[in-house]
Amino acid sequence: MIIFKKNTLALAVASSLMAVTAAMAAEEPGAEKALELKEVVVTGEKIQRSQDRTLSSVAVVTAEDIRSHGDQDLQGVLGRTPSVYAQSGNENWGIRGIPVSGFDDQGPAAMNGAVSVYVDDALQVNRLLTHNPIQLWDMEQVEIYRGAQSTTQGRNSLAGAIIMKSKDPTFDPEFSVRSNAGKYGERGASAMANGTLIDGLVAGRLAVDYQTSDGYIENEFLDMDANQLRSSNIRGKFLILPSDDMDLLLTFARTKQRSGLNATAATNGRPDYYSVYENTETYNTLNQNTATAKLDYRLDDFWTLTSVTSGTWSKYDSILDFDRTTADNPTQTAPRHHDQSLGSQEFRLGYVSDRVDGVVGAYLGRSKGEIDDQLVNNGTVLLNQKGEINIRSQALFGELNWEFMDDWQLITGLRWDHEKNNTKINYPIRVVSVTDPTVDEDISSSVLLPKIGISHDLTENQVLGLTWQRGYRSGGVNIRSRARHDSYDPEFTSTYELAWRGNWLDRRLRTTANLYHTTWKDQQVSFRNIADGTTQVSNAADSRMIGLEFSAEYLVTSQLLLNAGFAYNDTKYKSFVRDGVDLSGYEFVYAPKKMANVGANYTFDNGLMIGSDVIYQGRSISNFDANGAREITKVRRSDSVTLVNLNAELPIGNLTLSGYVHNLFDEQYITNNQSDSLLDVGAPMTLGVAARYDF
Repeated sequence: MIIFKKNTLALAVASSLMAVTAAMAAEEPGAEKALELKEVVVTGEKIQRSQDRTLSSVAVVTAEDIRSHGDQDLQGVLGRTPSVYAQSGNENWGIRGIPVSGFDDQGPAAMNGAVSVYVDDALQVNRLLTHNPIQLWDMEQVEIYRGAQSTTQGRNSLAGAIIMKSKDPTFDPEFSVRSNAGKYGERGASAMANGTLIDGLVAGRLAVDYQTSDGYIENEFLDMDANQLRSSNIRGKFLILPSDDMDLLLTFARTKQRSGLNATAATNGRPDYYSVYENTETYNTLNQNTATAKLDYRLDDFWTLTSVTSGTWSKYDSILDFDRTTADNPTQTAPRHHDQSLGSQEFRLGYVSDRVDGVVGAYLGRSKGEIDDQLVNNGTVLLNQKGEINIRSQALFGELNWEFMDDWQLITGLRWDHEKNNTKINYPIRVVSVTDPTVDEDISSSVLLPKIGISHDLTENQVLGLTWQRGYRSGGVNIRSRARHDSYDPEFTSTYELAWRGNWLDRRLRTTANLYHTTWKDQQVSFRNIADGTTQVSNAADSRMIGLEFSAEYLVTSQLLLNAGFAYNDTKYKSFVRDGVDLSGYEFVYAPKKMANVGANYTFDNGLMIGSDVIYQGRSISNFDANGAREITKVRRSDSVTLVNLNAELPIGNLTLSGYVHNLFDEQYITNNQSDSLLDVGAPMTLGVAARYDF
């Protein structure tokens, strides 16, 4: 089933064209002469530079963009970013066809991921990224890097990285409150206070956000909402200025999340929108605390010493209806409790001059995870797996951008990364059979991750560049229950990327494009062992990716802003045998080949702002069915879909009223087609309103 309706797209495009025509007609002649798109500065690669001169494929969303698109959470940003796929609830998303957690399917206890997400320099745990999307209240900027960032970010950034930065304290007094409500029980309240604590020395900022929703999925058997969502976030920041040359920024945040079951029942693969039938309430809760201290010390006009110390502590609890039936006997559940702590210390020395920008640094990190998973049958514990993972990382890294002659720049980078991993697994209770009951495994690796490139200023506003870099994700031990806990090695990518950045029409039109070719060696993948039926992980695949990402932003008049994007990503397994079935030549699961978006934003003379986004995501493979002869009998696919979103905002003095509509035409579509009886679907039409008052 494909939900790509031509009349929907035609209506959306026609509406956008009518809005553009009307806006241009209403604009005063000559008003656009002084117009110019604002310069965007990115910092995620640890060298501060303009987005127009950054060759990495990075999409930047500022606080102004968040407001103009009516974004509520990170999922809204991901959904309209070319080459980033997402689904409702954010449970499954990825960059360039690579899932955020990778292809090794290690579950919620995973310590490795394919995308690193940082909020105010604190690394977020994997489970936070796939449940109840990160809220954007008081967020300053989001940078989405597509493609490996291993040279700068290290072990968990094979597919890319997301760098989120909230607003810093200032010495000017500010206070804001917001209340919001919407369909499916959406309710929320937010507040922000900012100002001077010690005149000229210490400024503080406190942001609080609470959101709740009943969700749109109903558990018909239990007669209750199946996917209730709750999230709260408290963030405190302190800016300390001991001298003119030193800044100390302290950030403390506490996040609590709860979510339910993001799936629906199906009959012969046809979904029951939006119902599920289970006799156990599924829930996931996550409590996370983070703390960061960032010190910048300007040694002189050229050199800056930076220290970043961060820690993340999380507790995850969940219960899953293991048999996923309504039968009283057996009633099987899977309770899980996981603790994770992530700590790091980074020192870096930055240099800036007319022709040379560079950074060198050292990194120390420690990650610890504790696992307590159970299988319970009618109150009796059949299986209890306990484990502990300790990872220690050290790295030395550097990058140099050198303008060796006019309009030509050399880009070089190198990272040495060393890691030690100790994984212990045991089974205090194992009534059911276990293939490998205990493990105490030590593994280590040392890798070099080079990057080299060259860029050329074709004109003052046109830049062309070519880079090559090596991507990396560390190895580990299979931690899935009832499986052999074998170790597996690191995986590596090699990417050639051609980048173009262009500004036109007196910098009112900005265009970016990246063309890439990636080869993937020793790819970490999960597969089912035919002999004993357990799920294993090994370096069993090689593959390649070829793609193009394009985006454009056009400030037509002082009141009208247009944006558009397109991504094409062709993924292919060059060699991969899973469950005895040869998948060579097939594309990755969850990897749509085509994605596109177009949007418009218009502000009337009275301040009323109206925006619209049309987002297309192509279909992708979700799973493969095979028969006893180990041949593929069916390729399960998600649906392609075109979604139309609207938002509006009206300022009235210090009061701002806003509203949004997502999935305007109430499209029904499958996002993850795993089986004939249970699958994931996209959200129906949702809408909400909010009122914000700034004192």
